[in-house]
Amino acid sequence: MKFQNSIILSIILILIVVIACQIDHGLYPKSYKITGNIHFFKGEPPENTDRVEVFALKEFPPQDPQNFLYLGRSGKLDYSLGSSIKYEVQVSKTSYQLIGLLWKEKGEDWNLTGLMGFYTGGLENFFPDSAVVTTENPIAEDIDIYANWDRVSKEAAVSGNISYSGQWPEDTQLMLLGVYPVKPSSEISYFLFENLDYAQPVFVDSSSYRLKVNSGVYNYVVLYWVGKSISNLSDLLAIGYYKNPNNPEEPGKVVITSEQEATNINIMVNFDEIEFPK
Repeated sequence: MKFQNSIILSIILILIVVIACQIDHGLYPKSYKITGNIHFFKGEPPENTDRVEVFALKEFPPQDPQNFLYLGRSGKLDYSLGSSIKYEVQVSKTSYQLIGLLWKEKGEDWNLTGLMGFYTGGLENFFPDSAVVTTENPIAEDIDIYANWDRVSKEAAVSGNISYSGQWPEDTQLMLLGVYPVKPSSEISYFLFENLDYAQPVFVDSSSYRLKVNSGVYNYVVLYWVGKSISNLSDLLAIGYYKNPNNPEEPGKVVITSEQEATNINIMVNFDEIEFPK
C-alpha cells in the first residue's frame, strides 16, 4: 500500500512540474528599465559635488519643476570608476522625454540646472531624445549620455524672471536660456559654451531662473525658442534678452565677481511681436 501511495505521489509531482512548465510566465510582472553608459568627456568633479544620478522624465521640460524627483532614477553613481560608467534606471512602461545626468551640490537640493548631459539619440543631435519602454521591449538599451563636468564647476550665478505675453506657439518644444560673453555666431559657439538652462517651463505666464556661471563679463543673456521641427542649434530663435537699462535696444552687460550672484537679470517676451518659422 505504501508503495502504491509513493507511485501516486510521484505521478502527482510530475504532473505539477509539467503544468508549471506550460504556464505563460508572461503573466508575471516584468522588469522595465533604461540602461546605458555615461561618458564624462570634459572637466573634473568639483569639490562641492555631493552625488550624481540619472533621472528619467516623462515630461520635459516639466510643468512642475519638482516633478522630476518622483520619476525613474538610478540612485547614486560612482563616477570615480572612470571616464565611462554604466547606469540602470527602473521605470514603468511609457515614453520618457528626457534621460539626463544630474549633479547635486553638497548642502543643496536637486535642481534641473545641474543637468550635466542627456540622451540625444546620437552625437549629431543637440536636443533631448525620447526612450520608449513597452511590453514588447521592456528594456531600453544603449541610452548613452555624454556628460560635461564644466557645466557645474561654477563659483557665481545669474538670476532673474522671465515674463511672457501673447499666444504661445503650439509647436513649442522647449525654451533654452543662455548666458554668453558675446552673442554666438556659429553652431559650435552655441554648443560648447556651458552656461545653458534647458529646464525653463513652457506655456506659462512667467518663470524664474538661477543659473550658475563663472565670474566674468557677460554681454548676452538670451532666451531661445525651440520648435518641434528644429534640429540644428543655428536655427534657434532668440525671442528675448536682458536689455541695457540705459538703451533698451541693446543687450545689457552683466559683470560678476567670484561668489557673487547677479540678480534681476530679467527678460520680457511678447509672442505677438515675433515671427516664428512656418
